[in-house]
Amino acid sequence: MFAPQAVKELEKKLGTEKILTSKEDLVCYSYDATSYSHLPDVIAIVNNAKEVSEVMKIASKYKVPVIPRGGGTNLCGGTIPVKGGIILDLAKMDKILEIDTENLAAVCQPGVITAELHKAVEKVGLFYPPDPQSMAMSTIGGNVASNAGGPRCFKYGVTRDYLLGLEVVLANGKVIRTGGKTIKNVSGYDLSLMF
Repeated sequence: MFAPQAVKELEKKLGTEKILTSKEDLVCYSYDATSYSHLPDVIAIVNNAKEVSEVMKIASKYKVPVIPRGGGTNLCGGTIPVKGGIILDLAKMDKILEIDTENLAAVCQPGVITAELHKAVEKVGLFYPPDPQSMAMSTIGGNVASNAGGPRCFKYGVTRDYLLGLEVVLANGKVIRTGGKTIKNVSGYDLSLMF
């Protein structure tokens, strides 16, 4: 059962303009590219990891499920809120923060459209191999979540083969970083591959 107090706390932390509860908005976030549909209880639109952390703290407090969503183009049902809860809209986190040509690495937010990353790295003479069919509208965060590939994956590998590190917000709101810009940045478990 969803706690109405959670909506009030989300509005207080993020602002009322970033919290959507109207039936029209809920329907828009109730499906992806599959034929399934379930209504969420609320949508929280975030712009940065701090806001994601605030949402997760509130969700943890009220034991509310959270479903992250970027483009919603997936064919695996991964963004459908089958038990209601909070849709965490990451689409506005759409910045490529850095293209490091020396380390052959890009740092970007989860809402970056895959095709935009392709164009950006190609401008500096680099190549990002994963090419999911929906790359014109799918997001990097969704690609990481579903380990997207595409036709080139047979030769070059899938998304996880190019993932060096992550900034992760845990269920309790704590923010951690895994990996880094170099391939041999890990001793012990490679936590980036566990998420």
